[in-house]
Amino acid sequence: MSFVVAGFSLAILAIGVLGLASPDALMAFVRRWQTPLGIWIAAAFRVTFGVVFWLAAPSSRVPVLLKILGAVSVLSGVALPLLGLSRFEAIVSWWAGRSAVFKRMWAVVALAFGGFLLWAVIA
Repeated sequence: MSFVVAGFSLAILAIGVLGLASPDALMAFVRRWQTPLGIWIAAAFRVTFGVVFWLAAPSSRVPVLLKILGAVSVLSGVALPLLGLSRFEAIVSWWAGRSAVFKRMWAVVALAFGGFLLWAVIA
């Protein structure tokens, strides 16, 4: 499972790099998920991430934290479809209205999170 978490972390790092290089390109990527099917796919990804984090936790450097992240990810995956498309669109519109600096700061957070996950599972 650590290998799968490493793959997820590389994807998160790539999204962080995209957001840092071009916040508009990142927004275009996020807007592609603004469909009823997109929300269900995103929810499935979050639940999958959570289960994989949970399963990889015992062999990681920070097992308790990875289990917590897994639980939060599963809960957020379950909550996403309950949020609904209109609320999701409102959140994305709010995010799109923020400055490029704000979006880049969050891209740095994604880079740090992806790096942390990679560190946690690479022994």
